[in-house]
Amino acid sequence: MSVVYTPESLPLDTGRQRLVVLGTGWAAARLLRDIDPRLYDITVVSPRNHMVFTPLLASTTVGTLEARSVALHITSIQKALQQPQNQYVQAEATAIFPDRQLIEARSVDGVKFYIGYNKLAICTGSSGSTFGIPGVEQHAHFLRDVRHAEAIRSQLIENIALAGVPGRPIDDYNRLLHVVIVGGGPTGVEVAGELSNLINRDLKHVYPDRAKAMRVTVVEAKELLGTFDGSLREYAARKLVAQGVKLRKGVVKHVEPGCLTLTDGTVIPFGLCIWSTGVGPTPFTLSLPFAKTKVGRIAVDGYMRVLAPPLQQGQAGHVRGEGEAVGVTGQVTPLTKEHSTEVSDLFDPAKASGAAAAAAQSPSSSSSTTTTTTIANLRPVPHIYALGDCCATTDSPLPPLAQVAEQQGKYLASVLNAEARNLNPTQGEGGGAQGSGSGGELQPFKYRHLGSMATVGGTSAILQLGGANSFKIGAQRGLSIAGFLSWVAWRSAYLTRLGTIRARMQVAFDWTITLLFGRDLSRW
Repeated sequence: MSVVYTPESLPLDTGRQRLVVLGTGWAAARLLRDIDPRLYDITVVSPRNHMVFTPLLASTTVGTLEARSVALHITSIQKALQQPQNQYVQAEATAIFPDRQLIEARSVDGVKFYIGYNKLAICTGSSGSTFGIPGVEQHAHFLRDVRHAEAIRSQLIENIALAGVPGRPIDDYNRLLHVVIVGGGPTGVEVAGELSNLINRDLKHVYPDRAKAMRVTVVEAKELLGTFDGSLREYAARKLVAQGVKLRKGVVKHVEPGCLTLTDGTVIPFGLCIWSTGVGPTPFTLSLPFAKTKVGRIAVDGYMRVLAPPLQQGQAGHVRGEGEAVGVTGQVTPLTKEHSTEVSDLFDPAKASGAAAAAAQSPSSSSSTTTTTTIANLRPVPHIYALGDCCATTDSPLPPLAQVAEQQGKYLASVLNAEARNLNPTQGEGGGAQGSGSGGELQPFKYRHLGSMATVGGTSAILQLGGANSFKIGAQRGLSIAGFLSWVAWRSAYLTRLGTIRARMQVAFDWTITLLFGRDLSRW
């Protein structure tokens, strides 16, 4: 039996508007931190009751940091969630009904229920992209959550122990001690650096023979750290190679138990494969009845409002989903600029393979019954916003970065706070927030790129500061720094951004213990 949660279902009815937030990632965490709980009652729906500080996940895979140090409970971010009119619900959103202002959700044990909203923020993030390559989901490890980091650490320690079993064939011995990282972006490079530091600093004292045999390989299809300046990429490559990391250019064809095959036919055996090739849309995002970009992200305007094609005749109160305009389930509806210039397609979930969003159908391959909609005809869905990796604007999509999501969360909180204050003058004057101009008019979101950082093992890191577009491949770069000072800046920056004093103390304590006594190689 399904239950609809209404204000009457809750222990306290304040009469305020209810803000429902889906997710607990970077965008959701910043939105929850900055929203004024005196203006909104808050409901958070997410299968995860904490926010993960993703830049430090690589350190968690080898025990430099403990898992609890990079996770921040949602009530630590917004204390008002402990009050009776607000709530956190451990469940996964499964559908949105804009006409009734309801979301459908399901708990991990299968209980389905509905929650009403006045304002809805979709912050459900993304999933690891497999590009439709067979075997990735079954035989490789992603690194997007604490449980992923713990699974990698557990597998790594187990492989090291299994390699020491007497009588093991040499080929199997070498395979178990080989870690392959697919993807040469910041995450892949940082994991490679942490692994090499583990081998050269800790493993050689515990298992000297296995430390000598241990290998780390990074497989990248294009450029290592492609968004960084050339001098920084060269520095990172030199540092990794000097620490024993092998860099290999290639494209993975398929992954099997214990080995992967490149498109040139090379077979690379492994004991542990870590997949870090980027992100794609989640099944939930693909299922929503809104316009999508060609890679499956929810289309939003400059104010973070979710966009959808105009309502069709007979569809009053209902936002059109994929295929409904032509009466065929799963039909792709191309999204075009004026004069039929293609920029984006509504993503077809029926043809999606996992999170591989690159297979969106183009207008030229659509059937003759496919209809087109100009971007100018898209309309904001009332009271629904999308933030972070799950969304993008149709004209200038931003990359799926933590700092993008965080800034969007800050922006939307300022907009909603200003709107509620204008509706409730007793709460204070509106305006003055990022989303409001000097005259009180709503201003679109503007992203400010703060720079990019990555550690490359030991006490070395790279740091790149630049303008608004410096994160793009081929864009003009700003200030570039490499070496020990960059490593100090990397640690200082993330230590100060952890959010709570407790989290900062935990991370600082873990770093100190690792420095003084090394990493713990116990497996639970």
